[in-house]
Amino acid sequence: MSDNRSIAYREDKASIYRASGIGSCVKALVAAMLGYEEGRGTYTQNILDLAAKEGTRHETHVVEDLEELNYRVDASQQTVQLRIIPGVYIRGHIDGIVKVPKGRKNRVLEIKSMSKNRFKNWSAPDRIEDRMNIPEFERYAWQVSAYMHALDFEAVYAVKNRDSGELLVETLKLPPVDLRELRKKVIDAEKWRVMEELPPCTGNAGELFFCAYSYLHEDSPHGDEENDEDTELDSATQTLIAEFAAEHHRLGRETSKLKALNEERSELGKRIISLMGGKHGPKVVEAGKWQVTRVDSSRNKWKEVELAFALGLSVEDLKAKYQEKFPVRYPRVEGRT
Repeated sequence: MSDNRSIAYREDKASIYRASGIGSCVKALVAAMLGYEEGRGTYTQNILDLAAKEGTRHETHVVEDLEELNYRVDASQQTVQLRIIPGVYIRGHIDGIVKVPKGRKNRVLEIKSMSKNRFKNWSAPDRIEDRMNIPEFERYAWQVSAYMHALDFEAVYAVKNRDSGELLVETLKLPPVDLRELRKKVIDAEKWRVMEELPPCTGNAGELFFCAYSYLHEDSPHGDEENDEDTELDSATQTLIAEFAAEHHRLGRETSKLKALNEERSELGKRIISLMGGKHGPKVVEAGKWQVTRVDSSRNKWKEVELAFALGLSVEDLKAKYQEKFPVRYPRVEGRT
């Protein structure tokens, strides 16, 4: 089933993360949600277009090969959805539901076709679990794990060498990516989506090579290699570095002192608010030469988002339901004129 939508999108106020794209880095998922245009290089896009075309062509042949081996295949391209939290889902289309020869238990079927070089890399480890940990194939691990968790099925993984016709069929007993990891990744992406900001990239080289938003990454996987040779700096540059290093070191020591002082100041602020009677006390108090104003503030925006997802609520619902339970109050102290 052809689907030209991005790897993540909004649909009827719900967030949909495509199973085929859930192996992307969080930055790419958020970029898709925020409407950034895809921008792969021509070489990478050609590889993916060819792989998609060949994959579709070979899928039918793989199913025929499996049926000749007495596998029973059904429900091709059935839509599968994994609920992460209310209004947030991983969705995809499975290649089929399959029963192994003489078996009664349903398993999810995942089919891949590869060039001879990729097939060689895939088949090198003895165990399929080890293959899923190779950076080149990690996105496959995320995809099949989403299907396995959604259906609570084991998986049959069939990989065909497009050049030789060799077919490697194996069973995955457990999802290679834990459900907690899937949820954490999607919830992290949702937090950044609500903030309307892009997170730092944590993707590996394999992810970045195929990334639809590679132009957003600070470091391209095909950029200039690091120069390991010793480079001599002129004396003026060395002097500047020495000055900045000394100041950096001094500020580091001062910052550690300030942390303790800030904690003490925060405790004093809580005592002042308590003495003023909290939210039921006066907003402004004049004491001696000081004017103290109670400032009522909600949590910062990031904390609101974090708490909302922990409770399975939207940020708006969180504010409406819990704002009075999670107040942040502090005194603004000013000298009286």
